[in-house]
Amino acid sequence: MLKMKPWREAASIILCARSGKKINKKLSSTIYDYKLLSLKRHKNSSFMPEHYVFPGGVIEQSDADLKWSSLYSKFGFDSNSFTSLLPKTNTRPYIFNKSRSNELPREISLRITAIRETFEECGILICKKLIKNNNTHLSLWAEHENFDCQSDVMINWQKKVHEDSNEFYRMCDKFQCYPDIWALHEWSNWLTPTIFRNKRFDTAFFMTFMEAQPVAHFDPAEMEDLRWDYPQDLLSQTNGLQIPPPQYYEIARIGKFESLDNLFDHAVERSHLGCHLNMAVKVNLSDGSVYLLPGDSLYPDEVSLTDKMEIDKSNMTISEYRYLAHVKNRMEFYEFQVQRIVSDNFQSNDGHLSPMSGESINIKINKNKL
Repeated sequence: MLKMKPWREAASIILCARSGKKINKKLSSTIYDYKLLSLKRHKNSSFMPEHYVFPGGVIEQSDADLKWSSLYSKFGFDSNSFTSLLPKTNTRPYIFNKSRSNELPREISLRITAIRETFEECGILICKKLIKNNNTHLSLWAEHENFDCQSDVMINWQKKVHEDSNEFYRMCDKFQCYPDIWALHEWSNWLTPTIFRNKRFDTAFFMTFMEAQPVAHFDPAEMEDLRWDYPQDLLSQTNGLQIPPPQYYEIARIGKFESLDNLFDHAVERSHLGCHLNMAVKVNLSDGSVYLLPGDSLYPDEVSLTDKMEIDKSNMTISEYRYLAHVKNRMEFYEFQVQRIVSDNFQSNDGHLSPMSGESINIKINKNKL
């Protein structure tokens, strides 16, 4: 068996912002009152170039530094203030179990990572200045803090943080604010499949909600574009966007909710259950490939997180292979693009709804955008 290189650990934010405009009923059967933020990775990126992704990145040592506890204490937070971030379960993915005695718990540090990387990549700063006391009600909605500064000041800090992750703490200390980790709700965990030999990431995804779309400035060193889209538009096969499989799958889950308030309620309630690791196993077929996910009837009973694993069923078509399983939780590919999510008889054990299937994704174009 071929041993893989170790993966890197990362955190990402799925940012949902209320949108004042709604899709014309005559052009679409689905109406959303919110949009999702995505960023286009640079064409020279070593991982997923030119793909649209959620903001996020690799955890740095500075994100887990205990000095963050001192900063939070200045605003009235103590050790009990963080208990709400801990899911009501004893079963945790590996990424949440790696904190050491001289570091912040991963439930805190991964959220700081996601907030720092979001600021670094698109200038959206999910921080607050609110001082906590016995009468303080911590909102679970996020806000964008700009310190009432001119945009060039924020862009300058954005560059500093990009060059040195330690600058994020210095910025928060200087402007007397703190990362609003309570506005990030644990959502999912994805590990890059073992067939990708050069780069693998173990990523924690957090849901975040805003009442309006914040002003954003993407970092041209890492990104080429920034956009806000309805879930349905991101899933459309006619838009030409390249979206990595984990993001595509999560958008298909989110897309079941047309109301931002309903999605918020679900995300907050579901976060108490924690999440489980998703790692796809690739199956090669005569007309494409299938990526099996945990819960699928044909997902292997034993899967190594480090040894290369690829199943050969090249004597069958994707359609033929589909009918071998009673419970389906998979993504089907033709020419390297997700063409269809199949989720039949599948029930998640961490409170998630099944994603929209290929048939339920409306791909009609909104002509107002042409």
